[in-house]
Amino acid sequence: MTKDENIHLGDLIKKMFGYWKIYVPIGILCLIGAIIFLIVTPKEYAVTSRIQLLGEKQGMLSEMKMLKSSGLGGLLGGTSSGINVEDEVMIMTSRNNLATVITENDLQIEVSTREKLRKKILNLHEIPFGINVTNQFLEDLPHPIEISMKVENGAVKKLTAESKSFKKITLKNQQFPFTLNTPDGNIMFTAVETLSDKKYKIELYPVQYAYETLIKEVRIEPSEKISDIVEINTNSSNIQGAFRLLNSIMERYNVYSKGVKIHDANLNAQFVRERLDTITFELAMLEHQIENYKQKNKMPDLEAYGAVTYMGNKETERLILETETRLRMIDYVINYMNKPENMYSAIPVIDGLGDKAILSYNQLALERQRLLQTSEPGNPALQLIEIQLREQRKMLLESIESIRNNVQISLDALITKDTKLSSQVDMLPTQEREFIEMKRQQRMKETMYLFLMQKLQEKELVNSPDEIAGRVVDKPYASYKHVFPKGTIILIIAFLLACMLSAIVIGIKMTFSNKKE
Repeated sequence: MTKDENIHLGDLIKKMFGYWKIYVPIGILCLIGAIIFLIVTPKEYAVTSRIQLLGEKQGMLSEMKMLKSSGLGGLLGGTSSGINVEDEVMIMTSRNNLATVITENDLQIEVSTREKLRKKILNLHEIPFGINVTNQFLEDLPHPIEISMKVENGAVKKLTAESKSFKKITLKNQQFPFTLNTPDGNIMFTAVETLSDKKYKIELYPVQYAYETLIKEVRIEPSEKISDIVEINTNSSNIQGAFRLLNSIMERYNVYSKGVKIHDANLNAQFVRERLDTITFELAMLEHQIENYKQKNKMPDLEAYGAVTYMGNKETERLILETETRLRMIDYVINYMNKPENMYSAIPVIDGLGDKAILSYNQLALERQRLLQTSEPGNPALQLIEIQLREQRKMLLESIESIRNNVQISLDALITKDTKLSSQVDMLPTQEREFIEMKRQQRMKETMYLFLMQKLQEKELVNSPDEIAGRVVDKPYASYKHVFPKGTIILIIAFLLACMLSAIVIGIKMTFSNKKE
């Protein structure tokens, strides 16, 4: 008898309906599982905030700040530059800044409990007991510690602590306050208010673990590709905690940026004061010399003689003045670097002298100072940094001297050009030419004096209220509807899972049935 190998769809569907005792229970179980998942899983809301990154021009409102973008200030390091949004985002997400945010918000400690089967992460003010640990304990913690605490009648009936770094620790019938002694350190629990009978789960995380978790949960990115507004997002079931976190990230960014400006201002302050004292003395001596010269040669009309200097090319004279001033500043830096007592000191930052290289050198010098405070002079790390400092200083000095030579060549060319254009001045009497030269020197020193005074003022300006790196556009706010779990998606997944499991079970059953036949 020939076996019928054709597939009869009607018979197949009839067989499938005949297996309702299989797929109906599976479907019900999947539906119940989906409902339980929706009940147990905490609802997470999207929390968003926005901050606008301010450039130097936007962040500085006083007249002294505006001077940075013009004249000599632009030549010697006072130019305003745009902001690199990607770099600023990297600063916000740096380990240094986020570790500070973690410490300030106690993100290394998480306390949760159950409310109607649903896990609830408690805010700081909701935790009914105190957890006292030292910063050093959290800093040195090698692995997360998970603590389960059962509270009955205002006391701890049972407490268990687990970690990869030690065996399970169990305490029973503990009255507050008490101390949990672990190989990693001691954790003290104190009662803050009347405790209700509940189970609490306490998790303590190492800094690096908390940082890696935070960097995954918080998204910081520009709102648009060409926008200077940065959007900070996170999903959380603890809305108030998320608000504090995003506010802390924005506040920390402003504090860090302001601290960098203050550090740079303090770095240059002593150097500028020394130059300012020198210029002040020279200017006073020159003014006294001009006064004596006028009296000796009976030159009553200062304006008439001063106007002679404008017979030449005004633009060329302005360029000469700025170039000479820049040359003088470069000489100051070279002399400063050549002094043995400044071997490991930070180098003042002047525009056009390799800003990034100098900032890198200064960061290395700062690291050396930190090591000196915590280690012996023979420390290998300290010796390595000193070798790097000497090598970098040598290369910087060669680079700055090369720049000085180029500036000197430019100055010589300008002077040659000015000499040709101002040849008529040479025909003036000797007394007038000498007076014009003295006035020219006076203007140069006055310009230098004003510039140095501006640099000193910048140190004060970085402490002003308007000196912020980012302006908050939107304070943290939560979405109206929760973003996880999505009921529709969970039910669809449960349906697909039920169909897949039913197909597998029915397929297996049909295979065995066919073999028996």
